[in-house]
Amino acid sequence: MFMQQKTLYILLACIVLLFASGIFLFIDRHSKSRLINEITAQFELEKEELEDGYSQLALQYESYGIRIANDSLAELLDIERTKNLRLLEEIRTLKINNVVRINELRKELETARSVMRSYIIQIDSLNILTTRLRKENETVSRQYREIKQEASQLARENTELTEKVVLASILEARDINIRTLNERERVINRLSKIATIEFNFYLPKNISAKVGEKNIYLRILQPDNTPLVKNEGNVFEFEGTPLNYSIFRPIEYAGEETPVSLYWKVEEFLYPGTYRADFFADGFLIGSKSFELLN
Repeated sequence: MFMQQKTLYILLACIVLLFASGIFLFIDRHSKSRLINEITAQFELEKEELEDGYSQLALQYESYGIRIANDSLAELLDIERTKNLRLLEEIRTLKINNVVRINELRKELETARSVMRSYIIQIDSLNILTTRLRKENETVSRQYREIKQEASQLARENTELTEKVVLASILEARDINIRTLNERERVINRLSKIATIEFNFYLPKNISAKVGEKNIYLRILQPDNTPLVKNEGNVFEFEGTPLNYSIFRPIEYAGEETPVSLYWKVEEFLYPGTYRADFFADGFLIGSKSFELLN
């Protein structure tokens, strides 16, 4: 009887021990599974954070790449951008249990961010410098335009002043008087009796005119507008065009009022009608007057 009870106790103890071992194994397996899930979730989270970090960095490279005008800096930035895209692609395909590579990529991300910060400083400095230079260039351009306008205005004023000086220096034939004379130098109106045509005028005082010898040219135009000439070779130049003159006389002009008389000896047949006398000096037309010759 005693032996049966002892055997029963031993059997019960074994059953309890087995039951306790089963419970312990179940609890241990469940704890390990939960721990693995927690570690896996942590790695997944770290991988997502790394992917977000590299994605943001890629956006920064794209954004700043558009704003760079410096070729050297743009080339360096493009190299870093390409490297960042390569690492981003690697992260997306990386297995979550590759802890070593994840840690390496985390360090590389921090390095890339530091490099990006240095580029941002350089880019901002260049942009500030570019903006300042652009403003300075606009200021210089505006000043250049203003100076150019002032120079043009001065040139116009100088041209106008020169023209005024030239106009002021031009001689003028005043009080032109034309008489027709016979052989006895008496005034006569009959065309057939005219032996000489006398042209009288005076040059007024002009302190702006150049003094010295002046060549006076008289061009007598007939009713048909052809000039009276003694010799077809008697030519002077007016405004770039050679013209025949009727009478030429040099005079001395000292800037004071100077009388001038010119004479045309009638040796040809003159038609009745309206004639015109044009007077020239220093390359300018200084006076003109029409007169009638009647039968």
